[in-house]
Amino acid sequence: MQIIVQNGHILAIHDSNQEISGRYPGGVAVAVPDETSVAIGQPWEVDLEAAKTSACKAIDATAETLRNAVLTPGSGQMAAYQAKEEQAWALLADPTPTEGEYPDIFNEIGITAASAGEVAMAVVAAAERWRAYGRSVERVRLSAKKAVAEASGLTAVLAARNRVDWPPC
Repeated sequence: MQIIVQNGHILAIHDSNQEISGRYPGGVAVAVPDETSVAIGQPWEVDLEAAKTSACKAIDATAETLRNAVLTPGSGQMAAYQAKEEQAWALLADPTPTEGEYPDIFNEIGITAASAGEVAMAVVAAAERWRAYGRSVERVRLSAKKAVAEASGLTAVLAARNRVDWPPC
């Protein structure tokens, strides 16, 4: 079970597996053992380390949401993107590319671009756009978590978590 504590009182109660990041900007999500009796409105003191852990989880969740907004999520899709990028780089260095050597690139002729070379360039450009965006998200994520780690009180933890300036998608 997880609770949301705001201003020293329980604001909400959720299942442990429920994703609640970002839903309570003034509150802190805290894990509570299932046997613990809790009620909305009940006073609850939040430990500073628990608040920092909660804030870092929220920051990580937002970063992942932003990354997924610009890239199809899933390990299978990521494997396909990686294979296409490897083939694209190799094809661009090959003076006589064939479909047998670069099937993923040739597969996109007429869809992504008109030729294998143009498909390869489009794949490389898309990969670099994603990496550039991913780097900016990662810098913001790490900076935000550093600010949370350096916070000396609950108010400072919440301020650090809530003032993150994420790059637009």
